[in-house]
Amino acid sequence: MAQAKGILQIPDDPRYLDMAYDVQGAVPEEERNLISNLSPQDRETAIKFWQAVKSDFRYDEYLRGCLNCGVCTSGCPAAKFYDFGPREMIQYMMRDEVDKIWEFTNKKVWACVQCYTCSMRCPFNNEIAGLIMLLREYSVQFALPSAKEILAPYRRVLYTVLTMGNQVTPDMIQPDSFPDWGPQAVEESKNMDVYRKAIPVDLMQRTDIGWHPSLQTAVEMMTIMIESGVMDSLKGVDKDLYDMIMDIYEDRKSQLEEIKEKWEKGELDENELPDSWLDL
Repeated sequence: MAQAKGILQIPDDPRYLDMAYDVQGAVPEEERNLISNLSPQDRETAIKFWQAVKSDFRYDEYLRGCLNCGVCTSGCPAAKFYDFGPREMIQYMMRDEVDKIWEFTNKKVWACVQCYTCSMRCPFNNEIAGLIMLLREYSVQFALPSAKEILAPYRRVLYTVLTMGNQVTPDMIQPDSFPDWGPQAVEESKNMDVYRKAIPVDLMQRTDIGWHPSLQTAVEMMTIMIESGVMDSLKGVDKDLYDMIMDIYEDRKSQLEEIKEKWEKGELDENELPDSWLDL
């Protein structure tokens, strides 16, 4: 198609008008999008961040296209209360708008409640909630300020998951720990011991831990977290918690190796076995 009169070169950018128009250029409300408002350092990080997201094998599977119909946002519960919309994110991704994706990730992506309503309703079968999870995962890997801020209140949950294999322990169901649960949490916390002991499954009648793995299971579980890169991601967003968990891991690993060594030599005294790896 012939180039429009008066235009020497049209940028490779979908925000420019169709060649059928006599006048070419960015529409007024999007002129600001063609100029980066980020500092050179943030711009460089934003580009690397977006390249990492796009290079993930899940990205091509999750993003198929967009009709800009708005069905995803119309059914989004978070969009009703926050300045957040799945369609906004999809449009930025389709246009490779690095700055806008960076802004969305730092300010809005954590508003998603992962209900997957957007994914179920999308006529193009986009895995929109999965794309949001990608942005979240890489925001943790890149140790973005938003990731550090959002994960800070969950330090105890992270500690519990990585050291005990439990997401929430019964004794955490306390009004002070979960103020957003409202007055019902107060009533539930009053009888937590009774509820716990009434569970038919043998859970050792404990309220400080959901289940009771062996020392070897605990070490194996933490080893998986290290080898899979989970601990490396945690190191970027919470160095103190990372150091604490790694110290616990090294102590338990040494204890387990000592027990195995004595067992192989036939020198193991059963009295040396810990009643609980929590006692280590």
